Amino acid sequence: MADNHDDRCHVPVLSWWELWPMLAWGAYTVYLYATGRIFFLLQRIYGHIALAGACLLLAAFVYGWGMRLRRLRAERRRQAEDREAGRLDALRPLCICGAGEAGWGRYVRSLAFLVPLVVGFSLPARGVNALAAVQWGAGDVAMMAQLAAQKETERTEMRGEYGWTTLTGVAQRLSAGRQEKVGAMAFIARKKGQPRDQFYLVRFMMNCCAACAQPVAVPARLDEAALRGRGFDPKRVLAALDEDQWVNAYGRLDPEGEVLWVEDITFLEREPDDPYL
Repeated sequence: MADNHDDRCHVPVLSWWELWPMLAWGAYTVYLYATGRIFFLLQRIYGHIALAGACLLLAAFVYGWGMRLRRLRAERRRQAEDREAGRLDALRPLCICGAGEAGWGRYVRSLAFLVPLVVGFSLPARGVNALAAVQWGAGDVAMMAQLAAQKETERTEMRGEYGWTTLTGVAQRLSAGRQEKVGAMAFIARKKGQPRDQFYLVRFMMNCCAACAQPVAVPARLDEAALRGRGFDPKRVLAALDEDQWVNAYGRLDPEGEVLWVEDITFLEREPDDPYL
């Protein structure tokens, strides 16, 4: 009698602890997409796929919540009918915890979803930085330029006397021994102990996500004489060349020194919307 009594009072419905991860992750992914932050973590095509997955999660949450409400309404109607019929079992409060035989393990599993959410919100709204570039290259980020330069594929468009291209194009031309004047967008990175007037121009290539992104790095040096001739104060330029600073750098390739001599430079106020190659 007691077992039957407990069975009638317990309603095995989907609990909030089972439903909230779908709502949280769906809403969080939509937030990342709406703010553009998802493209700092995923390539664009995968960002769109992630948005589709988030919409499915939100739809699953709405469906599950609807099922929960329908089941509870049906159980309450049955309980009301039992009260009218004078059944004593209906006098006990209705249990809608949804835990069933799973017990507290269900709550613990749901709380585990909080950890990646907290980590996600704590990540800065930016792409991979200079520290990651140096660490990935194990102190020799220029090696990545040589890997990227195995086959020349990047075309240039002229900006004044400079051929504007991607940093991959600059790396390809430098590795191929070309003596050209080129320009590209990149951010500044330095190895520990490197002089301030020597640095790397870095961009990351991303195939699917930030975890697999690889740096393309071009060794660069300031040509102080050329900068003065263009109206720059070399000391002010040096002071502004902080790590992670995004720039449009123009200069001449020096195949013998395997370096790009920077003759002209524009400092960007913020990271581009798409920081990856």
